[in-house]
Amino acid sequence: MTTDHDIKQQLARQAAELDKLMREEQGLEKVLASGFKGGLGGIMIIAYILATVLAVAIFYCGYHFFTVAPEQQLFWGISLLLVFQAQVATKLWIWMETNRSSTLRELKRLELAVAKITAG
Repeated sequence: MTTDHDIKQQLARQAAELDKLMREEQGLEKVLASGFKGGLGGIMIIAYILATVLAVAIFYCGYHFFTVAPEQQLFWGISLLLVFQAQVATKLWIWMETNRSSTLRELKRLELAVAKITAG
């Protein structure tokens, strides 16, 4: 009975430690910054620059769509849709890479916790 009780106490303590670690990383800015810590940090910087350039291009195409002659609106409308799709794809990639980085970090924490349990 004492072994069960000891195991339950140890698991509760480790769960509390993991909860503390998870609470420390709350907040969107910390989550997004974690994407830069992985192996693709350089590409993440390029993706953020591309997202900014595409945002400017969206406003540029949108402005021209509403200010040009009706014969040219088709060109600017299609350009606006294409730039918008590129923006969405870039932001989806950024979010997926950030999520992958966060998931890998959590797996490493779990791996360390399991190693600590089996060693102890």
